[in-house]
Amino acid sequence: MNPMPIWMPSRLRQVTPIQLFWSVAASAWIAGVASWRWPLFQPKGYAHLATAAQFVACFIVCLLAMGVFFSAVQTAAAKVVESKNINHIPRLDHLRFFAAALIVLYHFYHSAIPLEARGTNVLLNVISEGSSAVAIFFVLSGFIFGLIGYDKKIRYVDFVWSRVIRIYPLYIFALLLLIGANRNRFSSVDFITLLFPVFDSGSLPGLPGFGQLWTVGLEFQFYLIFPFLAAFVARNGYRYLLGLVLLAIGLRVLYFVQTGSVRDISYWTLLGRIDEFALGIGAAAVYMRRRHLFSNPLHLVLAIALALGALQWLVAWGGYFNGAKSILWVVWPTIGGLVWAYLLLSYVSCRIRMPGFLDKSLDKLGALSFSIYVMHSFALYWTQKYWAVWTFTKRTDLDAALRGILICLPLAVGIAWCTYHLIEKQFFVFRRKYVEPIAARP
Repeated sequence: MNPMPIWMPSRLRQVTPIQLFWSVAASAWIAGVASWRWPLFQPKGYAHLATAAQFVACFIVCLLAMGVFFSAVQTAAAKVVESKNINHIPRLDHLRFFAAALIVLYHFYHSAIPLEARGTNVLLNVISEGSSAVAIFFVLSGFIFGLIGYDKKIRYVDFVWSRVIRIYPLYIFALLLLIGANRNRFSSVDFITLLFPVFDSGSLPGLPGFGQLWTVGLEFQFYLIFPFLAAFVARNGYRYLLGLVLLAIGLRVLYFVQTGSVRDISYWTLLGRIDEFALGIGAAAVYMRRRHLFSNPLHLVLAIALALGALQWLVAWGGYFNGAKSILWVVWPTIGGLVWAYLLLSYVSCRIRMPGFLDKSLDKLGALSFSIYVMHSFALYWTQKYWAVWTFTKRTDLDAALRGILICLPLAVGIAWCTYHLIEKQFFVFRRKYVEPIAARP
């Protein structure tokens, strides 16, 4: 039986019930926010009736627009989304969405609250230190590629090509928007330089509206060395990764002794972030060999408690803005990597089954995570411009968090939904299979 009425076009009949539900929910959210923020007419005595009529009209228009959108993007090419190198694990996408959402909330929260502000509320501190979600992305990358490369040989050229196809279309789209909006600031030479962020990721944080693209440069640095790491691990075992982490810690100690600060190296460079990638790869090996050890839900409870405690500790010793000179930056990438790797392992391995609707919804949202991360600056701008005066409580920090959750994050998801289907997803058909079994050793 079709989930859509028989009179709908054939492509619209392919819309699943979960897509229909979220289309209705999104249309209602857009209609409600628009009617509240921009009432078109309010005749005396009939203001509420006029607002209700505007809500209904806006809801219908949005729902029809989403139907047309689904009809436009549901082509044969767009449906080929599964990776050719790893089986889909929905819970990884859950964590990807959590990390992307935390980045959005962090950036919006600190548009109203000073970056150096320190609070005592545990949940607000999660948002205040939301830049730690970058570490989640790096651990996830290490974990995913650790699964892909587990007892496999990586074909280097095919691997790099597949990563370019996965990342570059949206990255180039963001660059075109950036250059178009800042024509007087960037030359053609600058654009050519930005095409290769792997060589100069340090210049990306200053990009207006797209400073978050610095992680793309760092990710590509990891992509370029991962096939070698996989080969070294196959030859030497996973103790090689332990040696690599210890080497990175030792080098950070030397930098701290020489300069008195190692924060920027630990935060912005591969020398600091290699711990998170390596621990993600190690967690993948544990998952493949001993996942049953982490299936007890108590592991997940403990992992969440450790993550909250780690963020509270980060706030206590100063974090990025108040602890620039702290020696703890030598080991913080390692500590953060261990905490997030444990959370990842316990969540993916947990034997408690999630309700199907919630599981699929988080899975779909996780697929949008890269688009959310790249494009969320537009949601920040619109929320700050049109809804900055909205208050829910008498606390500035709590109001900022609520506006981020109720307004900015849904806006970011809506924008990402469009760019994912129209840009990212259309290129998935060009990905290649780049793993093959390692030949049996005599």
